[in-house]
Amino acid sequence: MMKRILGTAAAIALALSASAAFAGTYVSGPLPTEFGGGYVPPDPAILKNVQKASKEGAKLAASVEKCYSKGAANYSKGKATGVETCLNDLDKGVLIKYAAKIQSINQKAPGLPPCHNYVGDGLLIAGLVKGFNGSTYCQSPSGAFVDGPASL
Repeated sequence: MMKRILGTAAAIALALSASAAFAGTYVSGPLPTEFGGGYVPPDPAILKNVQKASKEGAKLAASVEKCYSKGAANYSKGKATGVETCLNDLDKGVLIKYAAKIQSINQKAPGLPPCHNYVGDGLLIAGLVKGFNGSTYCQSPSGAFVDGPASL
């Protein structure tokens, strides 16, 4: 009876470890179409670095928007916008900080895939955010959002 219980317990343990191993299988290759393209690298460490770089891109988009938001507030008060400094200052500029973070990620083995310029994404992201300013800071045709065209 004890042998049977131990045998059953061993079989269950083996089945659980096999299913856990299967659940942890890493699959590389082309991403499904819902991603719009892309490829999961064969090395999970590279994927982890790519995901870190992607997260930094999202943070950069938020930081660039904050630069423009503060700039619009400054401009509305008759002050210099400060946008150029916020974006490109060598000590505090969000684009400079982004590039440094990407370089740091790339230096961690095994780095980032060479097929993409992650540092170059900084300017692209900043340009995309800037492109939304016209619709973000819009004036309604009827003047309902502002005190009419003369207030601009």
